[in-house]
Amino acid sequence: MLTMEYDLGEGVKADILQGYGEVGGNCIVVSNKDGSVVFDQGIRFSRFKKYYGKEIEPSGPSEMLKLKIIPDVEQYTKFYISHLHLDHLGLLQPLSMGSTVYVPNLDVFNAFIEPYEGTNNWTTYVSPPIGVNVDDVRGNDDGIRPLLVSHSAYPAYSLYYDAGGPRILYTGDLRLRPLLKAVDEDLFRKTHPKTLFEEYEENGYETDFLIIEGTNFSSPTTPATPHQFIDQVTSIFQSHASSLVFVSVDPIDLESVLSVIRLNPGRKVAVSGKRLINMMEVWANYLGPGTEIYQLSDDKLRFPVVTEEEIRQSPGDYLVLTVKGEHLDLVRREELDRTPVLISLSTEAKGETGEDENVEDTWMKMLGFIVYRLRISGHYYPYELKEILETIRPKKVIPVHTEAVTAMCEYARKLGFSCARAPA
Repeated sequence: MLTMEYDLGEGVKADILQGYGEVGGNCIVVSNKDGSVVFDQGIRFSRFKKYYGKEIEPSGPSEMLKLKIIPDVEQYTKFYISHLHLDHLGLLQPLSMGSTVYVPNLDVFNAFIEPYEGTNNWTTYVSPPIGVNVDDVRGNDDGIRPLLVSHSAYPAYSLYYDAGGPRILYTGDLRLRPLLKAVDEDLFRKTHPKTLFEEYEENGYETDFLIIEGTNFSSPTTPATPHQFIDQVTSIFQSHASSLVFVSVDPIDLESVLSVIRLNPGRKVAVSGKRLINMMEVWANYLGPGTEIYQLSDDKLRFPVVTEEEIRQSPGDYLVLTVKGEHLDLVRREELDRTPVLISLSTEAKGETGEDENVEDTWMKMLGFIVYRLRISGHYYPYELKEILETIRPKKVIPVHTEAVTAMCEYARKLGFSCARAPA
């Protein structure tokens, strides 16, 4: 980790505590004469996985702080979270009493955080303690405008800082070619009334410094485009018409959830897993009339219950939406289908999550799954940086959330822009 300090002029500084020269774990502190605000304060999963695994868990936040897995932000009291992936949200438990955390949406946050509360492992520290306030980012009074963007978490915001002096846009994570827009543009507009570019064009925002993610500049693989994804998922459904199909998704990836449901060829949609059932209650507002959702658990009744026996009797009639591991638990309990199909959706680089797919792969082979791993990126492609820069028109660029800082700056230079330089 390399901490970078930028003097932006007029008494404003930006300190990149985490996220410079690495993917994931963003933490940016912007300070002026009136105080400081923190943009994200995520977990550095690339470092987390060096020390922890199935057998060894963190002893607590102090150990994670000592190992530089989470940032030292005890002195700060205002936190702006661009979206709820843990490499941006981080651990809220260690924050100082009296702090305020501005989250993208309170209803989504409450549904997201509830399963973490009272867990018997390190994830219990994700939840905020008593004395830390949580508020909606849209209600802040710090001169920070949240601008909605498409990402693999919903809602996700870029944060526009205009508190006097230099104007800053922190992009968070974003993509320019949304999956849901390709599947159902009307539904996309329901979830994203205005894009970042439309906000800039309509409001005439000016940007002195653009703090921009660059995840796909260092990606070892090229993710599928939305139209490639649609073709693949459609073909999978057609080829396995009589098989039980599972789709594992990130429960806060609304666009993927809605896209899979829209592409589903008439199967009943059953939801498995507490975390996803929680979120589906929130997402139901976007599903529209006529969309029937069932659940595979009656722990808390959010939707009508479908039994494992019903699925066993007619597996080709069901699409089971689940999270990582839940499909394995279900098939291990019951012989639902000799050749169950799994569409495993991944949207993020390895440094952004704590997932380890090795154990999952072993079980899927033993249980006879037919597996399709599809990646639809939550981030823009490198060639789209041109479109971003020509729309935002920043005076200076500061790359974060990428291992390819030099490549990004060189490409920006060729496009007629330049990166800000930190003091040596």
